[in-house]
Amino acid sequence: MRKILTIASREFKAVVGTKAFALSLAMMPVLMFGSLFALDLLGNIGKVEEKQVVVIDPDGEMFARLKSAAGLHNAALDSKIEAQQAAKERSKSADKTDVEEDDEEGEDSLSFSKGSKFFVERIDRAATDELRLELSTKIRNQEINSFVEVPTKVDQFDDEGNLPEVVFYSEESGLSDTKRWVSQTINESVKNKRLARMGIDTTVVQQASTPVEVRSVGLLELGDDGVMEPAVEKDEMSSLMLPFGVMMLMFMIILMSSQPVLESVLEEKSQRIAEVLLGSANPTQLMAGKLLGTVAGSLLVFAIYALGSYFVAAKQGYADMVPLQLLPWFIVFQILGVMFFASIFMSVASAVSQLKEAQSALLPVWMVLMCPLFVWIFIVTEPNSTVATVMSFIPPITPTMMMLRMATGATIPIWQPILGLCLLVVSTMFCIYVAGRIFRVGILWQGKTPKLTEVFRWAVSG
Repeated sequence: MRKILTIASREFKAVVGTKAFALSLAMMPVLMFGSLFALDLLGNIGKVEEKQVVVIDPDGEMFARLKSAAGLHNAALDSKIEAQQAAKERSKSADKTDVEEDDEEGEDSLSFSKGSKFFVERIDRAATDELRLELSTKIRNQEINSFVEVPTKVDQFDDEGNLPEVVFYSEESGLSDTKRWVSQTINESVKNKRLARMGIDTTVVQQASTPVEVRSVGLLELGDDGVMEPAVEKDEMSSLMLPFGVMMLMFMIILMSSQPVLESVLEEKSQRIAEVLLGSANPTQLMAGKLLGTVAGSLLVFAIYALGSYFVAAKQGYADMVPLQLLPWFIVFQILGVMFFASIFMSVASAVSQLKEAQSALLPVWMVLMCPLFVWIFIVTEPNSTVATVMSFIPPITPTMMMLRMATGATIPIWQPILGLCLLVVSTMFCIYVAGRIFRVGILWQGKTPKLTEVFRWAVSG
Protein backbone atom coordinates (compact mmCIF):
# COMPACT_ATOMS: atom_id res chain seq x y z
CA MET A 1 0.00 0.00 0.00
CA ARG A 2 2.91 2.36 0.71
CA LYS A 3 4.16 1.90 -2.84
CA ILE A 4 0.70 2.54 -4.27
CA LEU A 5 0.34 5.75 -2.27
CA THR A 6 3.82 6.88 -3.32
CA ILE A 7 2.97 6.35 -6.99
CA ALA A 8 -0.40 8.04 -6.50
CA SER A 9 1.23 11.06 -4.86
CA ARG A 10 3.76 11.38 -7.68
CA GLU A 11 1.02 11.02 -10.32
CA PHE A 12 -1.16 13.61 -8.59
CA LYS A 13 1.68 16.14 -8.41
CA ALA A 14 2.65 15.46 -12.02
CA VAL A 15 -0.89 16.23 -13.17
CA VAL A 16 -1.84 19.25 -11.05
CA GLY A 17 1.59 20.79 -10.73
CA THR A 18 1.99 21.78 -14.37
CA LYS A 19 1.17 24.95 -16.28
CA ALA A 20 -0.83 22.87 -18.74
CA PHE A 21 -3.17 21.82 -15.92
CA ALA A 22 -3.78 25.43 -14.88
CA LEU A 23 -4.31 26.44 -18.50
CA SER A 24 -6.74 23.56 -19.03
CA LEU A 25 -8.72 24.61 -15.94
CA ALA A 26 -9.10 28.08 -17.38
CA MET A 27 -9.70 27.15 -21.01
CA MET A 28 -12.01 24.14 -20.69
CA PRO A 29 -15.06 26.12 -19.49
CA VAL A 30 -14.38 28.71 -22.18
CA LEU A 31 -14.36 26.01 -24.87
CA MET A 32 -17.47 24.30 -23.51
CA PHE A 33 -19.62 27.27 -22.53
CA GLY A 34 -17.95 30.14 -24.37
CA SER A 35 -20.45 30.08 -27.22
CA LEU A 36 -23.27 30.89 -24.81
CA PHE A 37 -21.53 34.01 -23.53
CA ALA A 38 -20.26 34.90 -27.00
CA LEU A 39 -23.80 35.03 -28.36
CA ASP A 40 -24.83 37.39 -25.59
CA LEU A 41 -21.69 39.48 -26.03
CA LEU A 42 -22.05 39.74 -29.79
CA GLY A 43 -25.65 40.76 -29.35
CA ASN A 44 -24.52 43.80 -27.35
CA ILE A 45 -21.47 44.86 -29.34
CA GLY A 46 -21.42 46.85 -32.50
CA LYS A 47 -23.41 49.70 -33.93
CA VAL A 48 -26.73 49.57 -35.69
CA GLU A 49 -26.43 48.51 -39.32
CA GLU A 50 -28.31 50.29 -42.06
CA LYS A 51 -29.60 47.97 -44.75
CA GLN A 52 -30.89 49.21 -48.10
CA VAL A 53 -33.62 47.02 -49.60
CA VAL A 54 -34.83 47.49 -53.17
CA VAL A 55 -38.41 46.37 -53.85
CA ILE A 56 -39.42 45.49 -57.41
CA ASP A 57 -43.14 46.15 -57.14
CA PRO A 58 -45.06 47.37 -60.21
CA ASP A 59 -48.27 47.79 -58.19
CA GLY A 60 -46.57 49.75 -55.41
CA GLU A 61 -48.94 48.52 -52.71
CA MET A 62 -46.50 46.09 -51.05
CA PHE A 63 -43.73 48.69 -51.24
CA ALA A 64 -45.92 51.11 -49.28
CA ARG A 65 -46.46 48.45 -46.61
CA LEU A 66 -42.76 47.70 -46.38
CA LYS A 67 -41.84 51.38 -46.18
CA SER A 68 -44.36 51.99 -43.42
CA ALA A 69 -43.16 48.90 -41.51
CA ALA A 70 -39.54 50.02 -41.90
CA GLY A 71 -40.38 53.41 -40.40
CA LEU A 72 -42.04 51.82 -37.38
CA HIS A 73 -39.18 49.33 -36.96
CA ASN A 74 -36.50 52.04 -37.13
CA ALA A 75 -38.37 54.26 -34.68
CA ALA A 76 -38.70 51.37 -32.20
CA LEU A 77 -34.99 50.62 -32.49
CA ASP A 78 -34.12 54.28 -31.86
CA SER A 79 -36.32 54.27 -28.77
CA LYS A 80 -34.61 51.15 -27.50
CA ILE A 81 -31.17 52.71 -27.95
CA GLU A 82 -32.26 55.91 -26.20
CA ALA A 83 -33.60 53.87 -23.29
CA GLN A 84 -30.30 52.03 -23.00
CA GLN A 85 -28.38 55.30 -23.08
CA ALA A 86 -30.62 56.77 -20.37
CA ALA A 87 -30.17 53.67 -18.19
CA LYS A 88 -26.41 53.85 -18.63
CA GLU A 89 -26.37 57.55 -17.76
CA ARG A 90 -28.33 56.83 -14.60
CA SER A 91 -25.87 54.06 -13.74
CA LYS A 92 -22.93 56.38 -14.31
CA SER A 93 -24.41 59.17 -12.19
CA ALA A 94 -24.91 56.72 -9.31
CA ASP A 95 -21.28 55.60 -9.55
CA LYS A 96 -18.95 57.85 -7.60
CA THR A 97 -15.53 56.45 -8.47
CA ASP A 98 -13.56 58.05 -11.30
CA VAL A 99 -12.12 54.74 -12.48
CA GLU A 100 -15.48 53.15 -13.01
CA GLU A 101 -16.74 56.32 -14.72
CA ASP A 102 -13.84 56.12 -17.17
CA ASP A 103 -14.61 52.44 -17.83
CA GLU A 104 -18.25 53.28 -18.51
CA GLU A 105 -17.30 56.07 -20.92
CA GLY A 106 -15.03 53.71 -22.81
CA GLU A 107 -17.87 51.25 -23.21
CA ASP A 108 -20.51 53.73 -24.41
CA SER A 109 -19.67 53.28 -28.08
CA LEU A 110 -19.89 49.49 -27.80
CA SER A 111 -22.87 49.00 -25.52
CA PHE A 112 -25.78 49.34 -27.93
CA SER A 113 -27.84 46.28 -28.75
CA LYS A 114 -26.94 45.18 -32.23
CA GLY A 115 -29.76 45.62 -34.71
CA SER A 116 -30.59 46.69 -38.22
CA LYS A 117 -32.41 49.65 -39.68
CA PHE A 118 -34.18 49.04 -42.96
CA PHE A 119 -34.52 51.57 -45.77
CA VAL A 120 -36.57 50.57 -48.81
CA GLU A 121 -36.75 52.03 -52.31
CA ARG A 122 -39.02 51.02 -55.15
CA ILE A 123 -38.56 50.00 -58.77
CA ASP A 124 -41.93 50.37 -60.49
CA ARG A 125 -41.29 48.26 -63.57
CA ALA A 126 -41.50 44.52 -64.06
CA ALA A 127 -38.45 42.41 -63.25
CA THR A 128 -36.22 41.30 -66.10
CA ASP A 129 -33.00 39.32 -66.17
CA GLU A 130 -31.06 42.49 -66.96
CA LEU A 131 -32.56 44.26 -63.95
CA ARG A 132 -31.86 41.30 -61.66
CA LEU A 133 -28.24 41.23 -62.88
CA GLU A 134 -27.86 44.96 -62.33
CA LEU A 135 -29.19 44.76 -58.77
CA SER A 136 -27.05 41.68 -58.05
CA THR A 137 -23.98 43.66 -59.10
CA LYS A 138 -24.99 46.44 -56.70
CA ILE A 139 -25.23 43.90 -53.88
CA ARG A 140 -21.76 42.58 -54.65
CA ASN A 141 -20.45 46.15 -54.66
CA GLN A 142 -22.22 46.70 -51.31
CA GLU A 143 -24.31 49.54 -52.71
CA ILE A 144 -27.49 47.83 -51.50
CA ASN A 145 -28.13 44.95 -49.12
CA SER A 146 -30.79 42.99 -51.00
CA PHE A 147 -33.69 43.24 -53.40
CA VAL A 148 -37.16 41.72 -53.33
CA GLU A 149 -39.23 40.72 -56.35
CA VAL A 150 -42.94 41.07 -55.56
CA PRO A 151 -45.33 39.66 -58.18
CA THR A 152 -48.65 41.29 -58.98
CA LYS A 153 -51.68 40.15 -56.96
CA VAL A 154 -49.42 38.49 -54.42
CA ASP A 155 -52.37 37.93 -52.07
CA GLN A 156 -54.53 36.03 -54.56
CA PHE A 157 -54.53 32.41 -55.69
CA ASP A 158 -54.23 31.59 -59.37
CA ASP A 159 -56.57 29.35 -61.33
CA GLU A 160 -54.76 26.24 -60.10
CA GLY A 161 -55.01 27.26 -56.46
CA ASN A 162 -51.37 28.29 -56.06
CA LEU A 163 -50.00 31.51 -54.62
CA PRO A 164 -47.34 33.53 -56.45
CA GLU A 165 -43.88 33.52 -54.87
CA VAL A 166 -41.96 36.47 -53.50
CA VAL A 167 -38.23 36.11 -54.27
CA PHE A 168 -35.61 37.57 -51.93
CA TYR A 169 -32.12 38.12 -53.41
CA SER A 170 -29.16 38.61 -51.07
CA GLU A 171 -25.65 37.45 -50.25
CA GLU A 172 -26.67 36.97 -46.61
CA SER A 173 -27.79 33.74 -45.03
CA GLY A 174 -31.32 32.54 -45.54
CA LEU A 175 -31.74 33.09 -41.79
CA SER A 176 -30.72 36.77 -41.92
CA ASP A 177 -32.71 39.38 -40.04
CA THR A 178 -33.41 41.24 -43.30
CA LYS A 179 -35.03 38.23 -44.92
CA ARG A 180 -36.99 37.48 -41.75
CA TRP A 181 -38.27 41.07 -41.52
CA VAL A 182 -39.29 41.16 -45.20
CA SER A 183 -41.06 37.81 -44.89
CA GLN A 184 -42.97 38.77 -41.74
CA THR A 185 -44.01 42.15 -43.15
CA ILE A 186 -45.24 40.76 -46.48
CA ASN A 187 -47.13 37.87 -44.88
CA GLU A 188 -48.79 40.16 -42.35
CA SER A 189 -49.83 42.51 -45.15
CA VAL A 190 -51.19 39.65 -47.27
CA LYS A 191 -53.16 38.32 -44.33
CA ASN A 192 -54.74 41.71 -43.63
CA LYS A 193 -55.69 42.15 -47.30
CA ARG A 194 -57.40 38.75 -47.37
CA LEU A 195 -59.28 39.52 -44.17
CA ALA A 196 -60.37 42.87 -45.52
CA ARG A 197 -61.59 41.25 -48.75
CA MET A 198 -63.63 38.82 -46.66
CA GLY A 199 -65.10 41.65 -44.61
CA ILE A 200 -63.42 40.56 -41.40
CA ASP A 201 -62.08 43.15 -38.97
CA THR A 202 -58.34 42.58 -38.45
CA THR A 203 -58.56 43.93 -34.91
CA VAL A 204 -61.07 41.23 -34.00
CA VAL A 205 -58.83 38.56 -35.50
CA GLN A 206 -55.83 39.89 -33.60
CA GLN A 207 -57.73 39.85 -30.32
CA ALA A 208 -59.03 36.36 -30.99
CA SER A 209 -55.50 35.14 -31.83
CA THR A 210 -53.85 36.58 -28.71
CA PRO A 211 -52.27 33.59 -26.94
CA VAL A 212 -52.83 32.77 -23.29
CA GLU A 213 -49.66 32.64 -21.20
CA VAL A 214 -49.05 29.25 -19.61
CA ARG A 215 -46.74 29.44 -16.59
CA SER A 216 -44.62 26.44 -15.71
CA VAL A 217 -44.30 25.69 -11.99
CA GLY A 218 -43.03 22.82 -9.89
CA LEU A 219 -45.00 20.56 -7.58
CA LEU A 220 -46.54 21.39 -4.23
CA GLU A 221 -44.90 19.99 -1.13
CA LEU A 222 -45.94 19.48 2.47
CA GLY A 223 -43.40 21.05 4.81
CA ASP A 224 -42.08 19.52 8.02
CA ASP A 225 -44.43 21.74 10.00
CA GLY A 226 -47.42 20.45 8.07
CA VAL A 227 -47.87 23.68 6.10
CA MET A 228 -48.40 23.41 2.36
CA GLU A 229 -45.49 24.98 0.46
CA PRO A 230 -46.50 26.76 -2.76
CA ALA A 231 -45.22 25.63 -6.13
CA VAL A 232 -42.14 27.50 -7.39
CA GLU A 233 -42.23 28.99 -10.88
CA LYS A 234 -39.73 27.43 -13.29
CA ASP A 235 -37.39 29.43 -15.45
CA GLU A 236 -37.16 27.89 -18.92
CA MET A 237 -33.54 28.91 -19.47
CA SER A 238 -32.34 27.53 -16.12
CA SER A 239 -34.35 24.35 -16.68
CA LEU A 240 -32.40 23.88 -19.89
CA MET A 241 -28.93 25.11 -18.96
CA LEU A 242 -28.61 23.69 -15.42
CA PRO A 243 -28.74 20.03 -16.54
CA PHE A 244 -26.46 20.89 -19.46
CA GLY A 245 -23.95 22.49 -17.08
CA VAL A 246 -23.95 19.46 -14.76
CA MET A 247 -23.46 17.09 -17.69
CA MET A 248 -20.65 19.20 -19.16
CA LEU A 249 -18.93 19.41 -15.77
CA MET A 250 -18.88 15.61 -15.56
CA PHE A 251 -17.63 15.37 -19.15
CA MET A 252 -14.86 17.93 -18.59
CA ILE A 253 -13.61 16.22 -15.43
CA ILE A 254 -13.43 12.81 -17.12
CA LEU A 255 -11.72 14.36 -20.14
CA MET A 256 -9.17 16.33 -18.10
CA SER A 257 -8.40 13.36 -15.85
CA SER A 258 -8.06 10.61 -18.44
CA GLN A 259 -5.92 12.37 -21.03
CA PRO A 260 -2.91 13.00 -18.69
CA VAL A 261 -2.87 9.29 -17.76
CA LEU A 262 -2.61 8.38 -21.42
CA GLU A 263 0.31 10.73 -21.97
CA SER A 264 2.03 9.67 -18.74
CA VAL A 265 1.99 5.96 -19.58
CA LEU A 266 3.15 6.62 -23.15
CA GLU A 267 6.04 8.76 -21.91
CA GLU A 268 7.14 6.19 -19.32
CA LYS A 269 6.96 3.40 -21.86
CA SER A 270 8.76 5.20 -24.71
CA GLN A 271 11.57 6.44 -22.46
CA ARG A 272 11.94 3.09 -20.67
CA ILE A 273 11.02 4.69 -17.33
CA ALA A 274 8.44 1.97 -16.76
CA GLU A 275 11.16 -0.68 -16.65
CA VAL A 276 12.85 1.17 -13.80
CA LEU A 277 9.55 1.62 -11.95
CA LEU A 278 8.75 -2.06 -12.29
CA GLY A 279 11.99 -2.83 -10.49
CA SER A 280 10.42 -1.38 -7.33
CA ALA A 281 6.70 -2.06 -7.80
CA ASN A 282 4.73 -4.67 -9.70
CA PRO A 283 2.35 -3.71 -12.55
CA THR A 284 -0.72 -3.98 -10.33
CA GLN A 285 0.72 -1.54 -7.81
CA LEU A 286 1.82 0.81 -10.59
CA MET A 287 -1.61 0.84 -12.21
CA ALA A 288 -3.43 1.17 -8.88
CA GLY A 289 -1.23 4.11 -7.90
CA LYS A 290 -1.85 5.86 -11.19
CA LEU A 291 -5.60 5.36 -10.90
CA LEU A 292 -5.62 6.65 -7.32
CA GLY A 293 -3.62 9.73 -8.31
CA THR A 294 -5.96 10.35 -11.24
CA VAL A 295 -9.02 10.16 -9.00
CA ALA A 296 -7.42 12.61 -6.56
CA GLY A 297 -6.69 14.99 -9.44
CA SER A 298 -10.28 14.72 -10.68
CA LEU A 299 -11.61 15.56 -7.20
CA LEU A 300 -9.42 18.66 -7.16
CA VAL A 301 -10.76 19.72 -10.55
CA PHE A 302 -14.31 19.17 -9.32
CA ALA A 303 -13.67 21.17 -6.15
CA ILE A 304 -12.30 24.11 -8.13
CA TYR A 305 -15.13 24.14 -10.66
CA ALA A 306 -17.86 23.49 -8.07
CA LEU A 307 -16.69 26.24 -5.70
CA GLY A 308 -16.19 28.65 -8.59
CA SER A 309 -19.64 27.93 -10.02
CA TYR A 310 -21.30 28.31 -6.63
CA PHE A 311 -19.50 31.60 -6.00
CA VAL A 312 -20.63 32.99 -9.37
CA ALA A 313 -24.20 31.77 -8.81
CA ALA A 314 -24.29 33.32 -5.32
CA LYS A 315 -22.88 36.58 -6.68
CA GLN A 316 -25.66 36.72 -9.27
CA GLY A 317 -28.35 35.77 -6.77
CA TYR A 318 -28.90 32.25 -8.09
CA ALA A 319 -27.45 30.28 -5.19
CA ASP A 320 -30.83 28.66 -4.49
CA MET A 321 -30.76 27.12 -7.98
CA VAL A 322 -27.54 25.16 -7.33
CA PRO A 323 -28.57 21.48 -6.89
CA LEU A 324 -26.58 20.76 -3.71
CA GLN A 325 -28.63 17.60 -3.12
CA LEU A 326 -26.91 16.06 -6.16
CA LEU A 327 -23.43 16.60 -4.74
CA PRO A 328 -22.98 13.09 -3.18
CA TRP A 329 -24.28 11.41 -6.32
CA PHE A 330 -22.04 13.50 -8.53
CA ILE A 331 -18.89 12.69 -6.54
CA VAL A 332 -19.57 8.94 -6.55
CA PHE A 333 -20.41 8.81 -10.25
CA GLN A 334 -17.41 11.00 -11.02
CA ILE A 335 -14.96 8.74 -9.17
CA LEU A 336 -16.27 5.62 -10.89
CA GLY A 337 -16.42 7.32 -14.29
CA VAL A 338 -12.84 8.56 -14.01
CA MET A 339 -11.60 5.10 -12.95
CA PHE A 340 -13.55 3.47 -15.79
CA PHE A 341 -12.13 5.62 -18.56
CA ALA A 342 -8.68 6.12 -17.03
CA SER A 343 -8.17 2.36 -16.89
CA ILE A 344 -9.12 2.08 -20.58
CA PHE A 345 -6.75 4.90 -21.48
CA MET A 346 -3.93 3.27 -19.51
CA SER A 347 -4.41 -0.10 -21.15
CA VAL A 348 -4.44 1.44 -24.64
CA ALA A 349 -1.36 3.55 -23.88
CA SER A 350 0.52 0.49 -22.64
CA ALA A 351 -0.25 -1.43 -25.83
CA VAL A 352 0.91 1.23 -28.33
CA SER A 353 4.10 3.18 -28.89
CA GLN A 354 2.92 6.52 -30.30
CA LEU A 355 0.25 9.04 -29.41
CA LYS A 356 -1.38 8.93 -32.85
CA GLU A 357 -1.86 5.16 -32.50
CA ALA A 358 -3.49 5.68 -29.12
CA GLN A 359 -5.80 8.36 -30.50
CA SER A 360 -6.94 6.05 -33.29
CA ALA A 361 -7.58 3.22 -30.85
CA LEU A 362 -9.50 5.51 -28.47
CA LEU A 363 -11.77 7.02 -31.13
CA PRO A 364 -14.63 4.56 -30.39
CA VAL A 365 -14.22 5.29 -26.67
CA TRP A 366 -14.53 9.03 -27.28
CA MET A 367 -17.61 8.51 -29.42
CA VAL A 368 -19.27 6.55 -26.61
CA LEU A 369 -18.29 9.17 -24.03
CA MET A 370 -19.74 11.95 -26.19
CA CYS A 371 -23.09 10.22 -26.82
CA PRO A 372 -24.94 12.25 -24.13
CA LEU A 373 -23.84 15.46 -25.85
CA PHE A 374 -25.79 14.43 -28.96
CA VAL A 375 -29.09 13.65 -27.19
CA TRP A 376 -29.07 15.96 -24.17
CA ILE A 377 -31.89 18.17 -25.48
CA PHE A 378 -34.19 15.17 -25.81
CA ILE A 379 -33.18 13.86 -22.37
CA VAL A 380 -33.81 17.23 -20.69
CA THR A 381 -37.28 17.53 -22.22
CA GLU A 382 -38.20 13.91 -21.44
CA PRO A 383 -35.98 12.74 -18.55
CA ASN A 384 -38.21 9.79 -17.65
CA SER A 385 -38.74 8.50 -21.16
CA THR A 386 -37.85 4.93 -22.04
CA VAL A 387 -34.86 6.02 -24.14
CA ALA A 388 -33.48 8.25 -21.38
CA THR A 389 -33.93 5.54 -18.75
CA VAL A 390 -32.30 2.81 -20.83
CA MET A 391 -29.36 5.01 -21.84
CA SER A 392 -28.64 5.87 -18.20
CA PHE A 393 -28.07 2.15 -17.52
CA ILE A 394 -25.33 1.81 -20.17
CA PRO A 395 -22.18 1.85 -17.97
CA PRO A 396 -19.83 4.00 -20.14
CA ILE A 397 -22.34 6.85 -20.24
CA THR A 398 -24.10 6.23 -16.94
CA PRO A 399 -22.28 9.05 -15.07
CA THR A 400 -23.18 11.78 -17.56
CA MET A 401 -26.65 10.47 -18.43
CA MET A 402 -27.75 9.85 -14.84
CA MET A 403 -26.54 13.26 -13.64
CA LEU A 404 -28.19 14.92 -16.64
CA ARG A 405 -31.53 13.33 -15.77
CA MET A 406 -31.29 14.05 -12.06
CA ALA A 407 -30.34 17.71 -12.66
CA THR A 408 -33.59 18.33 -14.56
CA GLY A 409 -35.49 18.33 -11.26
CA ALA A 410 -37.80 15.56 -12.43
CA THR A 411 -38.64 12.82 -9.95
CA ILE A 412 -36.28 9.96 -10.79
CA PRO A 413 -37.19 6.75 -8.93
CA ILE A 414 -34.46 6.10 -6.36
CA TRP A 415 -33.91 2.57 -7.63
CA GLN A 416 -32.69 3.91 -10.96
CA PRO A 417 -29.59 5.81 -9.74
CA ILE A 418 -28.85 2.98 -7.33
CA LEU A 419 -29.10 0.39 -10.10
CA GLY A 420 -27.02 2.57 -12.41
CA LEU A 421 -24.42 2.94 -9.66
CA CYS A 422 -24.28 -0.82 -9.09
CA LEU A 423 -23.91 -1.51 -12.82
CA LEU A 424 -21.18 1.13 -13.03
CA VAL A 425 -19.32 -0.39 -10.03
CA VAL A 426 -19.39 -3.86 -11.58
CA SER A 427 -18.37 -2.62 -15.02
CA THR A 428 -15.60 -0.44 -13.55
CA MET A 429 -14.18 -3.36 -11.56
CA PHE A 430 -14.28 -5.55 -14.66
CA CYS A 431 -12.72 -2.81 -16.79
CA ILE A 432 -9.91 -2.29 -14.28
CA TYR A 433 -9.31 -6.06 -14.10
CA VAL A 434 -9.09 -6.42 -17.89
CA ALA A 435 -7.04 -3.25 -18.24
CA GLY A 436 -4.67 -4.54 -15.58
CA ARG A 437 -3.99 -7.72 -17.52
CA ILE A 438 -3.32 -5.72 -20.69
CA PHE A 439 -1.21 -3.18 -18.80
CA ARG A 440 0.91 -5.91 -17.20
CA VAL A 441 2.03 -7.21 -20.60
CA GLY A 442 1.83 -4.07 -22.71
CA ILE A 443 3.91 -1.81 -20.45
CA LEU A 444 7.02 -3.84 -21.33
CA TRP A 445 6.04 -4.49 -24.94
CA GLN A 446 8.50 -2.93 -27.36
CA GLY A 447 8.82 -2.99 -31.12
CA LYS A 448 5.82 -3.39 -33.37
CA THR A 449 2.33 -2.40 -32.27
CA PRO A 450 0.36 -5.49 -31.20
CA LYS A 451 -2.62 -6.57 -33.22
CA LEU A 452 -6.11 -6.42 -31.78
CA THR A 453 -6.17 -10.21 -31.45
CA GLU A 454 -2.97 -10.11 -29.38
CA VAL A 455 -4.41 -7.46 -27.08
CA PHE A 456 -7.54 -9.56 -26.69
CA ARG A 457 -5.38 -12.56 -25.81
CA TRP A 458 -3.58 -10.51 -23.16
CA ALA A 459 -6.95 -9.54 -21.67
CA VAL A 460 -8.14 -13.15 -21.57
CA SER A 461 -4.99 -15.00 -20.57
CA GLY A 462 -2.81 -12.24 -19.11
